[in-house]
Amino acid sequence: MPITKVIFLGKSKKKTGNTRFMFNALKRRVKKAVFINVPRHRKLFFWTDYQKVIHKKIVGANPDLVLTYSKDIPYQVLEDIRRSYKTAIFYPDITVPIAEELVRYARLTDYLFITNKGQLAELKSLGIKNPSFCMQGCDRDEHRITPTKNRKWASKVAFIGRPSNDYRIELLRLVNGRYDFKAWGADWQGFGITSLKGHIYPKEYARICYAAQIILGCDYNHETECYFSNRTWITMGCGGFLLTNYVSGLETIFTKGVHLEWYRSPEECLDLIGYYLKHEDRRKRIALGGYEFAHSRRTYDVVMDEIISRIENDHGTK
Repeated sequence: MPITKVIFLGKSKKKTGNTRFMFNALKRRVKKAVFINVPRHRKLFFWTDYQKVIHKKIVGANPDLVLTYSKDIPYQVLEDIRRSYKTAIFYPDITVPIAEELVRYARLTDYLFITNKGQLAELKSLGIKNPSFCMQGCDRDEHRITPTKNRKWASKVAFIGRPSNDYRIELLRLVNGRYDFKAWGADWQGFGITSLKGHIYPKEYARICYAAQIILGCDYNHETECYFSNRTWITMGCGGFLLTNYVSGLETIFTKGVHLEWYRSPEECLDLIGYYLKHEDRRKRIALGGYEFAHSRRTYDVVMDEIISRIENDHGTK
């Protein structure tokens, strides 16, 4: 059955813009899409049961699909609507081991879309009906090459993110000690690395990608097949040259030295930084290849079409 009406629940995600980008793409994919900002409803309807308000809105819209970003839908609302409407969760994060709360939500949901392949079998064994691999993407309009002459954004190497694990901290310390390096994100000062801005918004992200010669990727999880941060698609979408950590399956999605470059150890990372700083033409060619690949193969329009089409073409659920 064609999906023409969708309720999309989530937070505003002002820093990343993810829910806004997904909702804009959803509006281009279906005839009618309604966004329910769950935290805003909790705040606006503090004097009553905000969950009943959300439930009433869903029933009033009578959607073909209720799509939730992460676990933002109230659990009781999901429990109340799941027998009447198709439901799906897009879960952009990863927890190892798999979070019990995610399993609890996903067991009530018709479809679960996750951003890695490594946990699909385990999720099925835990009673999840339809776990599917679905990568994130970049925005077709906002994640673009954005020229800037402001030198504050410029450096040989840049990293955008937080000190979320020891591997990342130690790698960035090594890079910081050898190259002209800038970190963008909160909480780096405690590790001897100067961070120039705590929160980076999409337009600023694009300026960094333009002004830095190399954008360094160092994901939180290196062990799970095909899991990588959405910074991968955003960096490529903004025209940055991305040097990121290798994870199993990366070569099934990207071509090394064509769309991006990857390293398998801190030593190789440092060597590749030195190499690409000396080979500007090749670096720029790869950055352009990544830019064209991201915008032709993985905008949020592609993501939303993948989700909607997967559900439309499945005849095994309500």
